[in-house]
Amino acid sequence: MEFLLVTSEKLKISLSPQDLKELDITYAGIDYSDPATKQMFVALLERGKEETGFRPRNARLFIEVFPSEEGGCIVFFTCLRGSGHPPGICGALGPEAVVFAFFQVEELLSAACKVYHRYSHRIYKSSLYRLENSYRLVVYPLDYIDNLSILLLGEFGEKTGTGPVLAAFIEEHGKLLVQDTALDTLARYFS
Repeated sequence: MEFLLVTSEKLKISLSPQDLKELDITYAGIDYSDPATKQMFVALLERGKEETGFRPRNARLFIEVFPSEEGGCIVFFTCLRGSGHPPGICGALGPEAVVFAFFQVEELLSAACKVYHRYSHRIYKSSLYRLENSYRLVVYPLDYIDNLSILLLGEFGEKTGTGPVLAAFIEEHGKLLVQDTALDTLARYFS
């Protein structure tokens, strides 16, 4: 187990496959409503406090779990202040939309394949539209901390903006090509 205090309000815990085995849990078996999973999170949080000095005080915590490439997983504990939601998250609706424009279909396909193979676990959903002389990809990233999926998409397409208003504009004025699974669909057919 590796503990890292990212900021005073964010704790990162890296769990190896051996750590998961010792905790008697798998990434796929994590169930936020299961008492055993809740106990595991409490134990990790307590150990994180000891190892790093992380002190959420009376704040509510946002817990995220991502699989790691080695077969383990990464757990983030983030203190919720003010609105009750971490930066980049829009309440119970999920992550905030990020819109990219692609003027060449080849760039779109390259971006979709690369992001899908590297960061599909970091994308909540994605939709593809045709708008005027370009394709518009609306993605909802889960990696708002390091934005790796967004940075990779930015290497191929032009980021045109973020937020629900822009996403609604694209939805209203664009021609829907693939709803909610655009990256998955494109990667499956063109990888």
